Amino acid sequence: MQATSYGSRSYESRSYGSRSYGSRLRHAESVPRLFRSLSPRSILLAAVLTLGAGCVSTPDRDAIPTFRAGASTANQQSQTAFADINTFLRQQQIERAARLPTLNERAFFTPLASEDVAKWSNAFGLIDAYAATLEKLLDPARRAETESALSELGEKIGDVRDDRLPPGIAAGFTQLGGILVQIKAEKDALAAMRKADPAVQDVFSAMMDAIGESPSEGVRGTVASSWTTVLAQIQIEFLGAQGVEAKRDIATRYVTTLDQRDAQDASLASLRRSFGLLAVAHRELAAGRAPSAQRMLDAIQQEYLAFRQREDSLKKAKGAAP
Repeated sequence: MQATSYGSRSYESRSYGSRSYGSRLRHAESVPRLFRSLSPRSILLAAVLTLGAGCVSTPDRDAIPTFRAGASTANQQSQTAFADINTFLRQQQIERAARLPTLNERAFFTPLASEDVAKWSNAFGLIDAYAATLEKLLDPARRAETESALSELGEKIGDVRDDRLPPGIAAGFTQLGGILVQIKAEKDALAAMRKADPAVQDVFSAMMDAIGESPSEGVRGTVASSWTTVLAQIQIEFLGAQGVEAKRDIATRYVTTLDQRDAQDASLASLRRSFGLLAVAHRELAAGRAPSAQRMLDAIQQEYLAFRQREDSLKKAKGAAP
């Protein structure tokens, strides 16, 4: 499994198969920039599913709704991760404040402001609207009523202000909106996805960049800076402690805090992988390879389940801490 390093610690990336596919790396040059930013194992998985998909067929009535459900899962993962990060850091700030001679609001801060979290909800709202429109195109009984739905959605996306979306993501949505306007009266869901796919890839690539490829970038970097502040305060407390027992207690709390920091960064890295898997799933659906797209969407569910297990373990460890 791929190890994600953070300082002197590491977390293993989840894998979805044990077979070696090194012989197929000769196709790597055809992989776009988005897939180059994924972990090596994720790239291999995407390549194998693409190459081994076999015949191409039009997506059935269940394919696109499943993509929509995958996007909803990633949205839920993001909202839960952001909320848990703020909660855990606020608990650390309360612990610190309890040891101060006076109470001051400067001792409390929110690493991920509510308005920033809302911007991620806005982004997923646009993705959901796109998937919902494709769903309508799959239903023969509803195609007539959605003749200009894609064009109207494109105009709606174009009207969204940049400051309503996470930093760096607006350009991808602007491109997507422009393509949807050009599609106009497209009534074939597969054809619409194929035309929109380059812009969709840019959107998910930008979302991955916004989360951060490493613990020092994007949202991961913002959260890491907040944990650095908390750890620095514990270090100062350690310097003023008297006696071995007092220092041992502070050192134990310091290590526990390191574990919490690393676990939360692993959760954000998992979220980033989910964005990449969504991108691959859309590309596979656009190419008519629904089975391989479904494998990607199943992998998103696995990421989310692993994320929830990690968050639950972290909360239990926090509750058991002295």
